[in-house]
Amino acid sequence: MITPEDLLVGPRGRRFCFELLGHAADESSEVVRALEAVIDTVDPRSIDTTQVLRALADTADAAMSWQEPDATDVLLARSEFAPALTRLASTWASLPAVTAVVEPPGAVTQWSTVFDGEHGRHPDRGAGPGAAARSLTAWHRALMTEVAAVRPRDRRRPAAANVSGSWWSTPPPELVTTTAAVGTLGPIGLWAVEDGLGWERATVAPIHPSPDVRVLVVDSAEDWGALCRRWSVDVSDTTRRHDWYRTTGRDGRWLTPDWSALAETHDAVHVTVRAWLRAAGTAIPVDPDTASVTAGWTPDTTVWLRDPQPVVDDDAATVWTFDGDALRWTTADDEVLTDGVFPTRS
Repeated sequence: MITPEDLLVGPRGRRFCFELLGHAADESSEVVRALEAVIDTVDPRSIDTTQVLRALADTADAAMSWQEPDATDVLLARSEFAPALTRLASTWASLPAVTAVVEPPGAVTQWSTVFDGEHGRHPDRGAGPGAAARSLTAWHRALMTEVAAVRPRDRRRPAAANVSGSWWSTPPPELVTTTAAVGTLGPIGLWAVEDGLGWERATVAPIHPSPDVRVLVVDSAEDWGALCRRWSVDVSDTTRRHDWYRTTGRDGRWLTPDWSALAETHDAVHVTVRAWLRAAGTAIPVDPDTASVTAGWTPDTTVWLRDPQPVVDDDAATVWTFDGDALRWTTADDEVLTDGVFPTRS
Protein backbone atom coordinates (compact mmCIF):
# COMPACT_ATOMS: atom_id res chain seq x y z
CA MET A 1 0.00 0.00 0.00
CA ILE A 2 1.36 3.39 -0.97
CA THR A 3 1.75 5.75 1.99
CA PRO A 4 1.97 9.54 2.34
CA GLU A 5 5.62 9.08 3.32
CA ASP A 6 6.28 7.53 -0.10
CA LEU A 7 5.28 10.86 -1.62
CA LEU A 8 7.17 13.07 0.82
CA VAL A 9 10.66 11.70 1.49
CA GLY A 10 12.20 12.39 -1.93
CA PRO A 11 12.19 15.25 -4.42
CA ARG A 12 10.43 13.16 -7.09
CA GLY A 13 7.57 12.30 -4.73
CA ARG A 14 7.14 15.92 -3.68
CA ARG A 15 7.24 17.04 -7.30
CA PHE A 16 4.63 14.40 -8.19
CA CYS A 17 2.29 15.79 -5.50
CA PHE A 18 2.71 19.26 -6.94
CA GLU A 19 2.30 18.20 -10.58
CA LEU A 20 -0.83 16.18 -9.84
CA LEU A 21 -2.34 19.19 -8.09
CA GLY A 22 -1.63 21.27 -11.18
CA HIS A 23 -3.42 18.80 -13.48
CA ALA A 24 -6.34 18.43 -11.08
CA ALA A 25 -6.71 22.20 -10.74
CA ASP A 26 -6.60 22.98 -14.45
CA GLU A 27 -10.37 22.80 -14.74
CA SER A 28 -11.14 24.94 -11.69
CA SER A 29 -8.37 27.51 -11.33
CA GLU A 30 -6.70 29.46 -14.10
CA VAL A 31 -3.93 30.91 -11.97
CA VAL A 32 -2.29 29.23 -9.03
CA ARG A 33 -2.04 32.09 -6.53
CA ALA A 34 -1.33 30.03 -3.44
CA LEU A 35 -0.77 26.33 -2.92
CA GLU A 36 -3.27 26.01 -0.08
CA ALA A 37 -5.90 27.91 -2.03
CA VAL A 38 -5.53 25.60 -5.01
CA ILE A 39 -5.77 22.52 -2.82
CA ASP A 40 -9.16 23.79 -1.64
CA THR A 41 -10.41 23.98 -5.24
CA VAL A 42 -9.75 20.32 -6.01
CA ASP A 43 -12.21 17.50 -5.48
CA PRO A 44 -10.03 14.37 -5.04
CA ARG A 45 -12.90 12.27 -6.38
CA SER A 46 -12.37 13.90 -9.77
CA ILE A 47 -8.81 12.60 -10.13
CA ASP A 48 -8.53 9.98 -12.86
CA THR A 49 -5.70 7.74 -13.99
CA THR A 50 -4.88 9.89 -16.99
CA GLN A 51 -4.20 12.87 -14.72
CA VAL A 52 -1.96 10.73 -12.51
CA LEU A 53 0.01 9.54 -15.54
CA ARG A 54 0.36 13.13 -16.75
CA ALA A 55 1.69 14.16 -13.33
CA LEU A 56 4.16 11.26 -13.30
CA ALA A 57 5.25 12.19 -16.83
CA ASP A 58 5.85 15.83 -15.85
CA THR A 59 7.78 14.70 -12.78
CA ALA A 60 10.00 12.40 -14.85
CA ASP A 61 10.52 15.12 -17.44
CA ALA A 62 11.82 17.45 -14.73
CA ALA A 63 14.25 14.84 -13.35
CA MET A 64 17.66 15.87 -14.64
CA SER A 65 20.30 13.88 -12.77
CA TRP A 66 23.25 15.84 -14.12
CA GLN A 67 22.35 19.29 -12.83
CA GLU A 68 21.13 21.18 -9.79
CA PRO A 69 17.48 20.78 -8.72
CA ASP A 70 15.29 23.26 -10.56
CA ALA A 71 13.51 26.15 -8.87
CA THR A 72 10.31 24.17 -8.25
CA ASP A 73 12.15 21.31 -6.51
CA VAL A 74 14.09 23.79 -4.38
CA LEU A 75 10.86 25.55 -3.43
CA LEU A 76 9.06 22.33 -2.53
CA ALA A 77 11.92 21.30 -0.23
CA ARG A 78 11.47 24.44 1.92
CA SER A 79 10.05 23.78 5.38
CA GLU A 80 7.16 26.23 4.98
CA PHE A 81 5.70 24.05 2.23
CA ALA A 82 5.76 20.90 4.38
CA PRO A 83 2.21 21.26 5.81
CA ALA A 84 0.62 21.73 2.39
CA LEU A 85 2.63 18.86 0.86
CA THR A 86 1.74 16.60 3.78
CA ARG A 87 -1.91 17.39 3.19
CA LEU A 88 -1.53 16.62 -0.51
CA ALA A 89 0.39 13.38 0.06
CA SER A 90 -2.23 12.13 2.52
CA THR A 91 -4.95 12.82 -0.02
CA TRP A 92 -3.18 11.44 -3.09
CA ALA A 93 -1.95 8.25 -1.41
CA SER A 94 -5.53 7.14 -0.74
CA LEU A 95 -6.79 7.59 -4.31
CA PRO A 96 -7.46 4.47 -6.44
CA ALA A 97 -6.10 6.28 -9.52
CA VAL A 98 -2.76 6.91 -7.79
CA THR A 99 -2.59 3.32 -6.56
CA ALA A 100 -3.26 2.06 -10.10
CA VAL A 101 -0.14 3.87 -11.34
CA VAL A 102 2.22 3.67 -8.37
CA GLU A 103 1.37 0.04 -7.64
CA PRO A 104 0.35 -1.50 -10.98
CA PRO A 105 -0.79 -5.09 -10.45
CA GLY A 106 1.73 -7.79 -11.20
CA ALA A 107 1.05 -9.05 -14.69
CA VAL A 108 2.32 -11.88 -16.84
CA THR A 109 2.60 -9.49 -19.77
CA GLN A 110 5.13 -6.66 -19.83
CA TRP A 111 5.37 -3.98 -22.52
CA SER A 112 8.30 -2.79 -24.57
CA THR A 113 8.12 0.86 -25.66
CA VAL A 114 10.41 2.11 -28.41
CA PHE A 115 10.11 5.74 -29.46
CA ASP A 116 10.70 6.80 -33.04
CA GLY A 117 14.30 7.96 -33.28
CA GLU A 118 15.32 6.27 -30.03
CA HIS A 119 16.53 2.87 -31.30
CA GLY A 120 14.62 2.51 -34.55
CA ARG A 121 13.69 -1.07 -33.73
CA HIS A 122 13.02 -3.26 -30.75
CA PRO A 123 16.35 -4.01 -29.07
CA ASP A 124 16.21 -7.79 -29.48
CA ARG A 125 15.28 -7.89 -33.16
CA GLY A 126 18.04 -9.56 -35.11
CA ALA A 127 20.45 -9.39 -32.20
CA GLY A 128 21.09 -13.14 -32.19
CA PRO A 129 22.16 -15.50 -29.41
CA GLY A 130 24.30 -14.05 -26.64
CA ALA A 131 23.27 -10.44 -27.35
CA ALA A 132 22.70 -9.55 -23.70
CA ALA A 133 26.04 -11.01 -22.60
CA ARG A 134 27.86 -9.11 -25.34
CA SER A 135 26.15 -5.84 -24.39
CA LEU A 136 26.98 -6.26 -20.71
CA THR A 137 30.58 -7.23 -21.47
CA ALA A 138 31.05 -4.18 -23.67
CA TRP A 139 29.37 -1.96 -21.06
CA HIS A 140 31.60 -3.29 -18.26
CA ARG A 141 34.75 -2.93 -20.37
CA ALA A 142 33.88 0.68 -21.24
CA LEU A 143 33.15 1.51 -17.60
CA MET A 144 36.42 0.01 -16.36
CA THR A 145 38.31 1.85 -19.12
CA GLU A 146 36.69 5.08 -17.95
CA VAL A 147 37.68 4.40 -14.33
CA ALA A 148 41.25 3.49 -15.31
CA ALA A 149 41.62 6.66 -17.38
CA VAL A 150 41.18 8.95 -14.37
CA ARG A 151 44.25 11.13 -13.84
CA PRO A 152 45.62 12.46 -10.53
CA ARG A 153 44.55 15.99 -11.43
CA ASP A 154 41.00 14.70 -12.00
CA ARG A 155 40.90 13.53 -8.40
CA ARG A 156 42.06 16.93 -7.16
CA ARG A 157 39.26 18.86 -8.85
CA PRO A 158 36.57 20.16 -6.49
CA ALA A 159 33.22 18.44 -6.78
CA ALA A 160 31.63 21.72 -7.90
CA ALA A 161 33.94 21.99 -10.93
CA ASN A 162 32.15 22.57 -14.24
CA VAL A 163 32.76 19.03 -15.49
CA SER A 164 30.20 16.58 -16.86
CA GLY A 165 30.13 13.23 -18.61
CA SER A 166 28.46 9.87 -18.05
CA TRP A 167 25.90 10.50 -15.31
CA TRP A 168 23.41 7.62 -15.59
CA SER A 169 23.34 4.44 -13.46
CA THR A 170 21.30 2.29 -15.83
CA PRO A 171 22.23 -0.93 -17.67
CA PRO A 172 23.25 -0.68 -21.35
CA PRO A 173 20.39 0.57 -23.56
CA GLU A 174 20.62 -2.38 -25.98
CA LEU A 175 18.90 -4.64 -23.44
CA VAL A 176 15.15 -5.23 -23.56
CA THR A 177 13.37 -2.79 -21.24
CA THR A 178 9.72 -3.04 -20.22
CA THR A 179 7.08 -1.50 -17.97
CA ALA A 180 3.60 -2.51 -16.86
CA ALA A 181 0.48 -1.20 -18.60
CA VAL A 182 -2.11 0.94 -16.82
CA GLY A 183 -5.43 -0.34 -18.09
CA THR A 184 -6.08 0.81 -21.65
CA LEU A 185 -3.87 3.91 -21.31
CA GLY A 186 -0.73 2.08 -22.32
CA PRO A 187 2.55 1.26 -20.56
CA ILE A 188 3.99 3.56 -17.91
CA GLY A 189 7.14 3.75 -20.04
CA LEU A 190 5.10 5.42 -22.77
CA TRP A 191 4.14 8.28 -20.47
CA ALA A 192 6.89 8.81 -17.92
CA VAL A 193 10.41 8.98 -19.34
CA GLU A 194 13.42 10.25 -17.42
CA ASP A 195 15.81 12.05 -19.79
CA GLY A 196 13.35 11.88 -22.68
CA LEU A 197 13.54 13.91 -25.88
CA GLY A 198 9.91 14.87 -26.33
CA TRP A 199 9.04 11.94 -28.57
CA GLU A 200 5.51 11.92 -29.99
CA ARG A 201 5.34 8.51 -31.65
CA ALA A 202 6.19 5.06 -30.33
CA THR A 203 5.75 1.36 -30.97
CA VAL A 204 4.44 -0.67 -28.05
CA ALA A 205 4.70 -4.45 -28.05
CA PRO A 206 4.13 -7.16 -25.44
CA ILE A 207 6.57 -9.64 -24.05
CA HIS A 208 5.63 -12.70 -22.04
CA PRO A 209 8.40 -13.55 -19.55
CA SER A 210 8.74 -17.03 -18.16
CA PRO A 211 7.02 -17.33 -14.76
CA ASP A 212 10.23 -18.60 -13.14
CA VAL A 213 12.40 -15.58 -13.99
CA ARG A 214 14.60 -14.24 -11.19
CA VAL A 215 13.90 -10.53 -10.87
CA LEU A 216 15.68 -8.31 -8.35
CA VAL A 217 13.01 -5.83 -7.24
CA VAL A 218 14.13 -2.40 -6.06
CA ASP A 219 11.20 -1.00 -4.07
CA SER A 220 13.04 1.51 -1.88
CA ALA A 221 16.28 3.41 -1.46
CA GLU A 222 17.38 0.70 0.95
CA ASP A 223 16.93 -1.94 -1.77
CA TRP A 224 19.13 0.08 -4.13
CA GLY A 225 21.75 0.48 -1.39
CA ALA A 226 21.72 -3.28 -0.78
CA LEU A 227 22.14 -3.91 -4.51
CA CYS A 228 25.22 -1.67 -4.58
CA ARG A 229 26.72 -3.27 -1.49
CA ARG A 230 26.79 -6.61 -3.31
CA TRP A 231 27.31 -5.65 -6.98
CA SER A 232 28.98 -2.32 -7.73
CA VAL A 233 31.88 -0.40 -9.26
CA ASP A 234 33.57 2.57 -7.57
CA VAL A 235 33.13 5.58 -9.87
CA SER A 236 34.10 8.24 -7.35
CA ASP A 237 36.82 9.77 -9.51
CA THR A 238 34.92 9.82 -12.80
CA THR A 239 32.81 12.70 -14.03
CA ARG A 240 29.86 11.24 -12.11
CA ARG A 241 31.31 12.83 -9.00
CA HIS A 242 30.55 16.27 -10.40
CA ASP A 243 27.15 15.44 -11.91
CA TRP A 244 25.91 13.63 -8.82
CA TYR A 245 27.22 16.38 -6.56
CA ARG A 246 25.17 18.90 -8.50
CA THR A 247 21.97 16.87 -8.34
CA THR A 248 22.26 15.71 -4.70
CA GLY A 249 24.62 18.19 -2.98
CA ARG A 250 26.77 15.32 -1.68
CA ASP A 251 30.55 15.20 -2.13
CA GLY A 252 32.09 11.81 -1.37
CA ARG A 253 32.70 8.31 -2.64
CA TRP A 254 30.23 7.03 -5.26
CA LEU A 255 29.22 3.57 -6.47
CA THR A 256 27.23 2.49 -9.52
CA PRO A 257 25.68 -0.98 -9.91
CA ASP A 258 27.72 -3.61 -11.71
CA TRP A 259 25.03 -4.97 -14.00
CA SER A 260 27.29 -7.61 -15.51
CA ALA A 261 27.85 -9.10 -12.05
CA LEU A 262 24.15 -8.95 -11.17
CA ALA A 263 23.36 -10.84 -14.38
CA GLU A 264 25.25 -13.84 -13.04
CA THR A 265 22.45 -14.48 -10.53
CA HIS A 266 19.39 -12.59 -11.81
CA ASP A 267 17.47 -12.41 -15.08
CA ALA A 268 16.26 -8.86 -14.61
CA VAL A 269 16.16 -5.83 -12.32
CA HIS A 270 12.96 -3.89 -11.64
CA VAL A 271 12.79 -0.37 -10.17
CA THR A 272 9.25 0.29 -8.95
CA VAL A 273 7.38 3.57 -9.18
CA ARG A 274 7.44 3.75 -5.38
CA ALA A 275 11.24 3.39 -5.28
CA TRP A 276 11.62 6.04 -7.97
CA LEU A 277 9.37 8.50 -6.11
CA ARG A 278 11.22 7.93 -2.85
CA ALA A 279 14.82 7.64 -4.00
CA ALA A 280 15.43 9.35 -7.36
CA GLY A 281 17.29 12.62 -7.01
CA THR A 282 18.80 11.67 -3.65
CA ALA A 283 22.18 10.35 -2.51
CA ILE A 284 21.35 6.78 -1.46
CA PRO A 285 23.57 5.49 1.37
CA VAL A 286 25.40 2.27 0.61
CA ASP A 287 28.04 2.15 3.35
CA PRO A 288 29.06 4.83 5.88
CA ASP A 289 31.37 6.48 3.33
CA THR A 290 29.74 5.56 -0.01
CA ALA A 291 26.50 6.40 -1.80
CA SER A 292 24.79 5.87 -5.15
CA VAL A 293 21.96 7.34 -7.26
CA THR A 294 19.17 6.02 -9.49
CA ALA A 295 20.07 8.32 -12.38
CA GLY A 296 18.35 7.88 -15.73
CA TRP A 297 15.76 5.35 -14.58
CA THR A 298 12.19 5.64 -15.82
CA PRO A 299 9.71 4.62 -13.07
CA ASP A 300 8.49 1.00 -13.13
CA THR A 301 11.27 -0.06 -15.51
CA THR A 302 12.36 -3.69 -15.75
CA VAL A 303 15.63 -4.29 -17.60
CA TRP A 304 16.23 -7.85 -18.83
CA LEU A 305 19.86 -8.74 -18.22
CA ARG A 306 20.34 -12.30 -19.40
CA ASP A 307 20.17 -14.41 -22.53
CA PRO A 308 17.95 -15.34 -24.09
CA GLN A 309 16.36 -11.90 -24.06
CA PRO A 310 12.54 -11.91 -23.79
CA VAL A 311 10.92 -12.12 -27.22
CA VAL A 312 9.12 -8.96 -28.26
CA ASP A 313 5.85 -9.94 -29.96
CA ASP A 314 6.01 -7.74 -33.06
CA ASP A 315 2.83 -9.28 -34.45
CA ALA A 316 0.94 -7.71 -31.54
CA ALA A 317 2.75 -4.34 -31.72
CA THR A 318 0.73 -1.12 -31.77
CA VAL A 319 1.74 2.37 -32.85
CA TRP A 320 0.92 5.14 -30.37
CA THR A 321 1.02 8.92 -30.88
CA PHE A 322 0.94 11.80 -28.41
CA ASP A 323 -2.04 14.12 -28.67
CA GLY A 324 -0.73 17.54 -27.64
CA ASP A 325 -4.22 19.00 -27.27
CA ALA A 326 -5.56 16.25 -25.02
CA LEU A 327 -2.14 15.72 -23.38
CA ARG A 328 -2.38 11.95 -23.67
CA TRP A 329 -1.10 9.01 -25.68
CA THR A 330 -3.50 7.25 -28.03
CA THR A 331 -3.24 4.44 -30.53
CA ALA A 332 -2.79 5.44 -34.15
CA ASP A 333 -5.96 5.80 -36.24
CA ASP A 334 -8.02 6.23 -33.05
CA GLU A 335 -8.11 2.49 -32.43
CA VAL A 336 -10.38 1.56 -29.55
CA LEU A 337 -9.00 -0.33 -26.58
CA THR A 338 -11.35 -2.65 -24.72
CA ASP A 339 -10.97 -4.76 -21.59
CA GLY A 340 -7.37 -3.63 -21.16
CA VAL A 341 -6.29 -5.40 -24.35
CA PHE A 342 -4.33 -3.49 -26.97
CA PRO A 343 -5.40 -4.06 -30.58
CA THR A 344 -2.94 -5.72 -32.91
CA ARG A 345 -1.55 -3.86 -35.86
CA SER A 346 -2.97 -4.89 -39.23
